[in-house]
Amino acid sequence: MDKEAITIDELTIERTPRELLNWVESKIESADEETIRLRQGLAKQLVEEVYPLAIFAFKKYGETQSVHVKPVIGNQNFDAILTDNSCSPALVSYVEVTQAHEGEAEYLRDVHLQEHGYVPGTRTVKKEGTKETGLRVSPQAEAVSVDSVAESEMQKIVSAIGRKEGKDYPANTCLVVKFDDGYMFRRAMDHRTIDRFMHEELVGRDLRFNAIYLVGKFKKVFRQYTLVRDAGKITGVELARP
Repeated sequence: MDKEAITIDELTIERTPRELLNWVESKIESADEETIRLRQGLAKQLVEEVYPLAIFAFKKYGETQSVHVKPVIGNQNFDAILTDNSCSPALVSYVEVTQAHEGEAEYLRDVHLQEHGYVPGTRTVKKEGTKETGLRVSPQAEAVSVDSVAESEMQKIVSAIGRKEGKDYPANTCLVVKFDDGYMFRRAMDHRTIDRFMHEELVGRDLRFNAIYLVGKFKKVFRQYTLVRDAGKITGVELARP
């Protein structure tokens, strides 16, 4: 595939989970590196919304041909429509996608990586100037532990979920949270620890989803939780069936 522009038409084609994952990974690999890394134009939606959606859909539904995923780009309160044709009538549900991220610091790391070909993934970054005057980015030297990296990532996950608290979504909507499941995270966090953390942090919140999925960007960690609620508040977080 040539380094062609990303268009809304191709982003929003309805595909099976396998087709969507294959297309996104092929598009990212063949697209201009700077465009993808710095999320220029529709690369932002491709990387931050459609890619996590594709990982989620394939992890949950696998090679099935009966489920179709349609990304939706815009300001509506969901990012995709799922149609399950294995039942009659077909079951329609919705997906909201969000990121566990550091905000500007994450972008600055990508700027440094683009300019220098490397960047420490766990250090703070310092910036000078602006895009207009000339942006200069330098990572700061610091020692970090495996545990602190994992704990920081879990806090980012909780913060990402918290930004959705109290907001209304269509019935039968789930939340997908993309996070960094890199080597240091996986060394410190097993599934039981992640599940206990999620239960402790989510009970009592006003989250209007039927389920939450944690989707690692390296496709190593995938956790799925059904939310149990009473009077609008979360009273339990249960492992969903695969």
